[in-house]
Amino acid sequence: MDLDQRQLRAFLAVAETGSLGRAAALVHLTQPSLSRVIQRMEQGLGARLFERQSKGMTLTAAGEALLPHARLLESEMLAARAELDALRGLRRGTVRIGAVAAVMRTLVAQSLGRFLHAFPQLTAEAIEAVDGELGDALIGRRIDLAVTASPLPPADFELIGTCNYSDEFAVFCADAHPLPAQPALADLAGQGWVMPGKAMTPRIQFEAICAELGLPPPAIVVETASVEAMIAISANSALLCWLPQPLLAAHVAAATMRKLDVPAMERTRRFLLYRRRSGLLPGAARQFLDHFPLANRS
Repeated sequence: MDLDQRQLRAFLAVAETGSLGRAAALVHLTQPSLSRVIQRMEQGLGARLFERQSKGMTLTAAGEALLPHARLLESEMLAARAELDALRGLRRGTVRIGAVAAVMRTLVAQSLGRFLHAFPQLTAEAIEAVDGELGDALIGRRIDLAVTASPLPPADFELIGTCNYSDEFAVFCADAHPLPAQPALADLAGQGWVMPGKAMTPRIQFEAICAELGLPPPAIVVETASVEAMIAISANSALLCWLPQPLLAAHVAAATMRKLDVPAMERTRRFLLYRRRSGLLPGAARQFLDHFPLANRS
């Protein structure tokens, strides 16, 4: 059976929402029309793609098998259309990029600004997430480029290069905190911290540093995945935080936070730019690479 883009969009909308009603709104069809599209797909493929249940639609084994291929096909169709539009002079396209918080708000934001100034007819979608989520977003084709702080597995991802940018993690506290500017490691042992969750890379690295320095396990008083929440909580309490310096620059300048001089707990990060191995890189993403500073290309 040949699958057209309308059928692919319908199938993906139902798979992602789990509901005919919500999916119909996404693809601008009535619910009965969408149901007929799915039924024709199932008849053509000779397999049921969804289990119809009172709580919604769930993928069958056949639907699960089709899902990654449907995402690939739709992505390639959209990329092909964008390339043909560009040849006709329409110059349409969207850069879809994801990055960890510190680099999204600095290097990526600056690069997108230059790029969109040079190509005002193009658009961008930006996702801020941690490394593992960025890998999932690449595989799921929600983004085409990802800037990570740690390597992604080479089987699924292709390293484009190392970014011409780095930052440094350091210890910060509220400006009025009683700790001295240069505290001893022993002074930090009894402090409470606001940190990301246990599975997050910065938390893992921070706890490893504490172990290397012979410090007791840090007392994590507040856990949150939000950088803004970590900063706000630390600025309004006695809790310390361990974050990249660029994210705190405005708060330090405003005298609501201050950096503690603890060289043993400072770590420099470099960043890596990835694409997924399967499929073509869309034209807009290729153009963006010309405006994105890399120290070296793989």
